[in-house]
Amino acid sequence: MQFYKYILLLVGLAWSQLAYSQSYFSGQLVNGQGEAIISATIHWQDSASIGAVTDFEGKFRILRLDTVQPHTLEIRHLSYEPVSVEILPSEQDLILTVGDDLLLEQATVEVTAKQGDAFASTINPINVETLGQCELRRAACCSLAESFENNGTVNVSFTDAVTGARDIEMLGLRGIYSQLMIENRPNFNRLGLAYGLEYIPGTFVESIQISKGASTVRNGVEGLTGQINTELIKPHNAPKLYLNGFLNHLGRSELNLNLAHKFNERTATGLLLHGNYFNQAIDHNGDNFMDIPLKRQLNALWRLNHRTKNLHAEINAQAILDQREGGQVASFFSAADLPQRLYQIDSDIERYEVFGKLGFIGFDNPLQSLALIYSLSQHNQSSSFGDRLYEGKQNTAYLNLLFQTPLGKGQELMAGFNYRLDDFQEQVNELNMDRREQQSALFAEYNWQQELDPETGRGFGLIAGLRLDQVQTLNGTEYLPTGRLNFKYNFNQDFIIRASGGRGIRLPNLLIENFRYLPSSRAFILNETPAVEKAWNYGLNITRNYILGERAGSLSLDVYRTDFEQRLVADIDHSSSQVQFYNLDGRSFANSILLSWTQDLIENLELRLAYKYNDVYTTQHGQLTWMAFSPRHRGLMALQYQLPKSGWQFNLNSQLVGPQRLPTLYGDLSNLPAYRQEARSPTFALVNAQVSKKLGKGWEVYLGGENLTNYRQEQPILGAQDPFGQNLQPQLFDASAVYAPVFGTMVYAGFRYTLGEKTKADPHAGQHHATKEHHATKEHHHENGAELLIKSDPQCGMCQTTISQGLEQIEGVYHASVNLNSKTVEVHYDEEKTNPAALRKALSQLGYPADELPADPKAHDQLPACCQQH
Repeated sequence: MQFYKYILLLVGLAWSQLAYSQSYFSGQLVNGQGEAIISATIHWQDSASIGAVTDFEGKFRILRLDTVQPHTLEIRHLSYEPVSVEILPSEQDLILTVGDDLLLEQATVEVTAKQGDAFASTINPINVETLGQCELRRAACCSLAESFENNGTVNVSFTDAVTGARDIEMLGLRGIYSQLMIENRPNFNRLGLAYGLEYIPGTFVESIQISKGASTVRNGVEGLTGQINTELIKPHNAPKLYLNGFLNHLGRSELNLNLAHKFNERTATGLLLHGNYFNQAIDHNGDNFMDIPLKRQLNALWRLNHRTKNLHAEINAQAILDQREGGQVASFFSAADLPQRLYQIDSDIERYEVFGKLGFIGFDNPLQSLALIYSLSQHNQSSSFGDRLYEGKQNTAYLNLLFQTPLGKGQELMAGFNYRLDDFQEQVNELNMDRREQQSALFAEYNWQQELDPETGRGFGLIAGLRLDQVQTLNGTEYLPTGRLNFKYNFNQDFIIRASGGRGIRLPNLLIENFRYLPSSRAFILNETPAVEKAWNYGLNITRNYILGERAGSLSLDVYRTDFEQRLVADIDHSSSQVQFYNLDGRSFANSILLSWTQDLIENLELRLAYKYNDVYTTQHGQLTWMAFSPRHRGLMALQYQLPKSGWQFNLNSQLVGPQRLPTLYGDLSNLPAYRQEARSPTFALVNAQVSKKLGKGWEVYLGGENLTNYRQEQPILGAQDPFGQNLQPQLFDASAVYAPVFGTMVYAGFRYTLGEKTKADPHAGQHHATKEHHATKEHHHENGAELLIKSDPQCGMCQTTISQGLEQIEGVYHASVNLNSKTVEVHYDEEKTNPAALRKALSQLGYPADELPADPKAHDQLPACCQQH
């Protein structure tokens, strides 16, 4: 109780302070030369009464309407027409530039001198690492499971040798102790856990936020080691069409199609489609089991977003059909060796979900907001592992109601109610785990930041949360309080130290969380009813961003510890023929240290190095034991080299995995490899590489390889010759002791195609609605003035600069502006000095199409890769 008293004391003290907090959004408005734009008025589109004016440095600070929903900021200046830009809740300290080409864009300054593909915020008191779309494109990233290849925080591995299921590790513990969320909504954390990482295709993903340690209490506290939130592609900002294809040399193929349509500025819809197919039986290690299961998956997600002045509404519907087949195949055997029965693995999964958000910001106090996050889902799974049958069905209802309000000047409080109902029908042969679980909670979270020196960014801040959960399980009803505290101190905007601590609780799922042991002869022995798992997590982070010889770099140190009060122990060491489940009686902890360094070596060449040390122990039958499948040492090296002008990008990464403890075996081990006899895996390294090339006109191709050293685990399946146990082999059948890849090198190729918005813009519109990559248009009044709107194909901000500066050099051209959304060029000119035909020809000679006139090929080929037509 001392911890809760301490948090209440902090909240009480902070309540009485008048401080700047994250309820403010800060930015700076400058022109193309970096000069401050003074006296520009800035206000929220949804509340004109909340505004600010840029000072002599172009800086401004404006109260946020809330920290849940994105809101549109309107900017006005005498020299420019009004423009608008969407600000996300997580964004802070943006530089908004109105250049000669009138581009309004963002450049985050909170991390380094440039915006990285993957970066750690130095603003948020919570230790958050963000992976953007550019980071995800450094590998094939066919699904969320393949999105962490260049990341040192989250590690992914296969759970067994036959099902293809994957698991992640974070802060030394399995992925079940990290809260996996989709747009701040817990997902795939119960029956969907087995293959959940493959149910989020990479083409659906906009960004991934990795929160380490004790983070927010808003979305639940089942993340004992942190939260991984995935933001999906938003229809308002998505290209009209995106197509992606993938094929590897083994025959696995994937096709992805994203469609988006904006009905108007308020309403947009999107359809995200994914399909994958693999139907080639492969057995490279000669154990007569397929190295990779046959797979077929269809995945469809429909999205509808609607925004008005006072209401933001979102509804989504998703359907997933997944089929897998593995195990033995008759063609692997000779006629003489063909067994009477084949050990086969089949899995059929259907998942349906409706989810969304509803936000209201129409209160008298414009800084107050109310949001509802909701979800209804059904997950059905039917699987067989030889003679072992698994049947699972889960119906889930989820609600999260959040209310946010300011407290005095510059302080804010978020409070809410959270409810989740899970109804399970789950069984493996004779073991029945049917149950109903309910979890409801009240929570409050206080946010406070104090800026001590605006010039340098020196300051501190904290986020303190309290939560009371009522949990109803087979053990009855429990009331479980939790508290979490995150504190940060900025020495400047590039140097931060964070500390966090808090409690987490979660409901274990015995069967699906130990799915890896189903393809084995191990019997599931439940010694007692599983209790609610409880743990404390404490952590420290130090991040330093710097410029060394005009090259950006970043150094970060994470130190975390997780202490369990209670956990469900899956004991695989007491007997080779059993998995015994019982509640913890003793100590269980995980220590994790991560040191990571990112450095630009030369222009366009980035190096990323990381080293992780994990020390994970738990008590099994009275003995404190090093956790199985938990490597103490991990290393990462990643290189990225880009040639922007030619569109080439090269990526190389290597992962070093240290020894792991394997399950204890009994009996005659003489016929097993040395690592099996020692119950220790050897150290090994994996090397992956990818080359991509932008071809123009929206096309991009890539070629890559995984496990280029062709490292494979020796004899991954025990007792593979007698999986049904009919011939009394020395070792029982077990496919769960996997520490490394089962299959070798895999080569793949793919393409990406993007079709932008083609809607024609109105050149006489009084206001331009722009995102961070859109622009404003200056007013020009001339006696012989005329306007021309040319259809073209600009791709980025560099295109805007090239076109506007190129056309404005022509005699008689007053001004040229480029709209990336509508793919148009608007030219204001003197009709006595030039004409439309000459302007179209000039645009063509710059390397861009002009209505029906194609781009000059030589000029186009000289454009930077990002500017070449897609």
